[in-house]
Amino acid sequence: MKHSTIRLAGILCLGLFATSCVTTVKGEPEKSERPESDWVLPSRALRDDIETQAAALPYRHGGERVEVIAWFAGVGEPAYETLLAFLDDDRPEVVATVLAALGATGDHRLVPHLIAAERPEWIGSLRLEYARARVRLGDWDAMPTLIEGLESEDRFLRALCVESLFSATNERFGYAASLALPERQAAVQRWREWWDRRTNDLMLAKSE
Repeated sequence: MKHSTIRLAGILCLGLFATSCVTTVKGEPEKSERPESDWVLPSRALRDDIETQAAALPYRHGGERVEVIAWFAGVGEPAYETLLAFLDDDRPEVVATVLAALGATGDHRLVPHLIAAERPEWIGSLRLEYARARVRLGDWDAMPTLIEGLESEDRFLRALCVESLFSATNERFGYAASLALPERQAAVQRWREWWDRRTNDLMLAKSE
């Protein structure tokens, strides 16, 4: 379990790095003529490329995972059907890679698909990657999970959580993964208070 957590934490970090590596893949996708499809489908040539990358995805490691995350995020919508299908995979590392790629697209339309795909066995660092993907796609309802992650015993995971929160909010509230436990606890409390204020403000606005 410890080794699995380390591998997934590494993928979480790769997902953060891959955001800056995203490029647009050449070729215009074709509109789907299939009414059951929610997405623009790829051209034949791009479809072949997607199938090739998808077949290799489970076997990518280290820097290759950064490349595949960036590649799929760059393709965007034509690759969504393929990526979403991977969320049923039983291999946590594969699911984490796919979540990182989907989150890197920034496409809010993916949020309900991620919510529908959530599985109870997504725990630990995979749960954090799932929450991070949703937050990156604009769904702040998953933010409490990242705030919880600030209390992880794993310093690396704590650092990833605070960086994800900072990217979304431009706030740190004095938190750093390297701080001593009492200082971290005080900063986490400030994060929770901020979240409670935001939640209460939204509830008040809806009631007016």
